[in-house]
Amino acid sequence: MDDRPIPFLVEPADTGLLESPPDSVYTRRCKPVSTIDTHPQAGVLAGVETRSIDYVPQSERRGRLFDQSTVWFAGSAQLLTIATGAIGIWLGLNLAWTLIALALGTILGTIPVSAHATQGPHLGLPQMIQSRPQFGRYGALFIWAMAIVVYWGYVVLGGNLIGVTAEGLGWGSASTWAIVVCLVALVLAIFGYHWLHAAQRYISYALVAVILIYVVGLGVTGQIPAEFFNLAGTFQVGPFLAVVIAAAAYQLTWAFFVSDYSRYMPVDTKRGTIVAITSGGLFLGLFSFMAIGAIAASLMPSLLESSPGLSDRLDGDATGFAVSLVETGKLVFPGLGELVLIAGGLGLIGLMAMCVYGGSLTLITAVDSIRPVRPTRRIRVITILIVGLTGAVAAALVPTDFLNNNLYTVLIVLAYLMGPWTAVNLTDFFFVRRGHYSVREMFRRDGMYGLWSWRGILAYVAAVAAMIPFMYIAGLYEGPIAVALGGVDIAFFVGIPVGGALYWLFCRKLDLDAELVTIASADKDIDAVARPIE
Repeated sequence: MDDRPIPFLVEPADTGLLESPPDSVYTRRCKPVSTIDTHPQAGVLAGVETRSIDYVPQSERRGRLFDQSTVWFAGSAQLLTIATGAIGIWLGLNLAWTLIALALGTILGTIPVSAHATQGPHLGLPQMIQSRPQFGRYGALFIWAMAIVVYWGYVVLGGNLIGVTAEGLGWGSASTWAIVVCLVALVLAIFGYHWLHAAQRYISYALVAVILIYVVGLGVTGQIPAEFFNLAGTFQVGPFLAVVIAAAAYQLTWAFFVSDYSRYMPVDTKRGTIVAITSGGLFLGLFSFMAIGAIAASLMPSLLESSPGLSDRLDGDATGFAVSLVETGKLVFPGLGELVLIAGGLGLIGLMAMCVYGGSLTLITAVDSIRPVRPTRRIRVITILIVGLTGAVAAALVPTDFLNNNLYTVLIVLAYLMGPWTAVNLTDFFFVRRGHYSVREMFRRDGMYGLWSWRGILAYVAAVAAMIPFMYIAGLYEGPIAVALGGVDIAFFVGIPVGGALYWLFCRKLDLDAELVTIASADKDIDAVARPIE
């Protein structure tokens, strides 16, 4: 095993942003320093986060468990969620069965997503770099590329949706709004972890207020007819399962960056507590705004477009919800619908900022796998600019009817890609290695996790292959089993158990005792070496 110090724990020579440190960095005696640049910053730059993919030492761990709830509540309670909540009404379900399906799907998605929250305080690392033990340094490149596409895609979708919504309400040009909100998200991402948590906390307060006023107001004034809650004789299997899957798939898209926002929490944070609190924020945020979308769609069905076939109606009218919200809000008091849209827009901007932030971390991780990167403040800002600015341009250029035609399809494709990954990652953390990892070895090119790990790669590929007969993407691919089920796509529920079970089987002969010895030796002084920022 290579005993040389690894680049992210020593002070490298100034050889350029992406250049590998020279051999002298490995061989000379270095004073231990932080994993990032520690030059003092004055003024506004003092508030810019310095750490990126590097380990967060225990001396810098601080945070409130409550923030693990609000960061995900605000990230979930936003405009895209409202549009997703209306899918059941578009498919012909009544409000009661739509809400039941949304709740069930949200629970199914929340369970694996919230489980990732404990990885942050346990390892002190961003989410995606933790894929190296399962897939290898090179083997995880596809996973990271997929994650970057998801992050970037949400920035584009979010900017596009806010722009289209604003334009539809006569508030200005869609492209202008798209660029502006993307730039706001970019700035928030640059300031980083603690700023994101603070912003999401205050946005959560606004969201809770408008949710309560909207739902309670409609209920107290008797605007929701009793027949909307009739369960007898109104159940439809196909649409019900489609809504369950859409909600679960939508929730699962957060799995890629959960521990990004818990890695500054103290290492002794209890697993059960942080998972429960994260679950609360994820479920309540997602379900509450999905419910608002379903209620608005039920009260104003004439404002939503639909077509006869199930496969054609899955995507629905992802922007028509704005007018329905405005009109249903008037049933309580004029302007309430606009307040809900504004609060949901703020939540979406917060989510976009989180995606720019997570995309930056994953981009640095991917580049570092090919050529070692010194995770300085500068490289962090540069990668944020790459993700944020390209997302802003794309959001302004995407057709205004993109979400109308593609929302459900986008959610399902994301589930195809992420379900097997989250299964492999969580199986490794909870059932195979049981949380025992070496942070240093994750950064070593010749470390014990290797360049390629056949176990994770094979389990992932096999899980995706098992999903193929169950996939249903109208107009693109219709799996034979999905066709037999009437166009209902349950591939999501196949890929996760298959991926997790196969990975567990492949790891039965993994020498975990040898890994424990290496971990004890490699990480014994990691907090002393990665000293606090001065």
